[in-house]
Amino acid sequence: MRVLRPYFLILMLVWCFAPTLPTSAQSAAPVDSLLQVYRSGKLSPKLLNDLCWAHVFNQPDSALLFGRKALALSRKLKDVGNEATAFNRMGVAFDVKHLPDSALLFYHQAVALSEGPGGEKATLAGALNNIGLIHWNLGELDKAVEFYVRSAELFEELGNEKGLANTFNNIGLVLWEDDNHREALNYSFKALRLREKLKDRYGVGASYSNIGLLHGEIGNIDSSIHYLLLAIPIKIEVKDDYGLAKSYHNLASEYNKQQRPDEAMPYFKKALEISTRLGNDRASASTLYYIGVLLYKQKDLAGGLANLERALGLIDPSQDARLYWKVLRQKALVLRDQGDHKTSNELLLRMDVMKDSVLTLEKSQALEELETKYRTAVKDRRIEEQERQVAQTSLLAERRNTYIVLLTSLLIMLLLVGFGYIQFTRRNAERDRDALIISEREAGLRAVITATEEERKRIAKDLHDGVVQGLTGLKLRLQNQLRNARMDEAEKETFTQTSSLLDESINELRSISHQMMPRALAELGLLPALEDLLDKAFGHTDIRFSFEHHRLEGQRFPEHIEVSLYRITQELINNIIKHSGAKAVSVQLLKTPSHLVLVVEDNGKGFRFEDQANRNGIGLMNISSRAKALNGEVNYAPSPQQGTVATIRIPVA
Repeated sequence: MRVLRPYFLILMLVWCFAPTLPTSAQSAAPVDSLLQVYRSGKLSPKLLNDLCWAHVFNQPDSALLFGRKALALSRKLKDVGNEATAFNRMGVAFDVKHLPDSALLFYHQAVALSEGPGGEKATLAGALNNIGLIHWNLGELDKAVEFYVRSAELFEELGNEKGLANTFNNIGLVLWEDDNHREALNYSFKALRLREKLKDRYGVGASYSNIGLLHGEIGNIDSSIHYLLLAIPIKIEVKDDYGLAKSYHNLASEYNKQQRPDEAMPYFKKALEISTRLGNDRASASTLYYIGVLLYKQKDLAGGLANLERALGLIDPSQDARLYWKVLRQKALVLRDQGDHKTSNELLLRMDVMKDSVLTLEKSQALEELETKYRTAVKDRRIEEQERQVAQTSLLAERRNTYIVLLTSLLIMLLLVGFGYIQFTRRNAERDRDALIISEREAGLRAVITATEEERKRIAKDLHDGVVQGLTGLKLRLQNQLRNARMDEAEKETFTQTSSLLDESINELRSISHQMMPRALAELGLLPALEDLLDKAFGHTDIRFSFEHHRLEGQRFPEHIEVSLYRITQELINNIIKHSGAKAVSVQLLKTPSHLVLVVEDNGKGFRFEDQANRNGIGLMNISSRAKALNGEVNYAPSPQQGTVATIRIPVA
């Protein structure tokens, strides 16, 4: 049975649409210029194929029109290469229209022509890759891998880096489905680097979307939203309306997972507007369902019901019985809350009949079978009611046995409840004990860190107010003696050198004092202290750096939070300078409604996070300890620039 994966399909509709096809980064002529040549009557199979591709994402019906003309002219001229290209590009158009069977038929036609005389390997490789994608979306992973491997072999033979990038991308998606998210991220980043090298904007946008959704699966919500936001301007730039609708939908879904409906709703609406314009009924219905659920949760029952009704009008139950069932269920809940219990109960009965069948429905009989079962269920209920009334007197004799069975069942249930209560009490006691141990450990950790910082303050103050001041007084005294003493030039020179050495010692002690407890942190706050730290760390090196912060100017936070974030940044910067070999560093500090988020990214050589030696390093352990003391989180991930992204989230609400 085919199992469509609409969630994963969102990831990949800007995939490897035949790597030989023109994109905005290649040399295809602008649409207006192509249409001008078309109107002049100077037609050629290549021109018609280029027009097909130029319309495939935004106007798939127009793309099919030009594709059919390209087919007819190619056959007339016996141009096998362009005939195969036309089949391949029309397959893409059918895929955009969410018609996988038609897409698969056209892709196989492209393969058959490309393997014969006059065919081109580049078109063959692209068509094989697209067939693999269709099988993957249908849940047929073995077939998908078979076609991916054949495609990859051709790409490697042709030296086609774009095709290899798409293959890496597809491998990542298969690993994703196998729940191997870390390796899936690795292959997604490989695809991204090749696409950035090739300046393949379509591919870069698709990779950002995939990486964002993978981070969401892992639980790195901030990284997920970061990459999904990166994808949107690229989709707009390349005028990929289909992919843009999917990106808006993905971003809205991530906000929805975080219970942030006010941020999710605008993106759902943008996705709906584009899907409606493109005529993508399935995507429009899915987005309408989510909008309906959001409005229902916001107590806008009328608005929720209106969107659910629109969704039902767009769904073909024979194509997507699951979505049809979900929308019916949500509609029943809305009607129940509106007080229409009769209609709500009828829908719930209908859904109960559908529930067991929805997993095995075939396209040709789905809706008819469901409606028949629904009508049969209603009829059976009426017959059952009549039979119950006729047989009511005969049931009196059976009630005694029923009472005995109920009493026995009640006793068994009491025993089970008692046993369950004992287990529940025991687990609660163990949980409370574990929580107390963890709380004591965290309190001890906070106490150690607090004591350490207090000792740093004391030592810094003693150095600055004691030793530095004493040495400064000694320097002034020496200078006064120099002015009053009668010395020859050699003695004055010696005296001057001694004074210089004393200056160096004073400056070094003052620097040590400031490092132990920066004055900028205590007097001005976290932002000025971080800016000063970065200037001093990178100001005299070849490493480029940037520091971005959003709406944090002038804000102060509790001292233990500011000190800990400063020390964490200090440790990360030291690691980058000592070990990464990076040429560029980006530091970002932002505040969400509940957290302070610090992101430090470099383009160095990175490191293996699963390596035990790396995790047990003193620096990383210091960072982890400080974050845990504040109930915070630390996450390390590979950077798109072949380095490391460190994300620290500290609760402040």
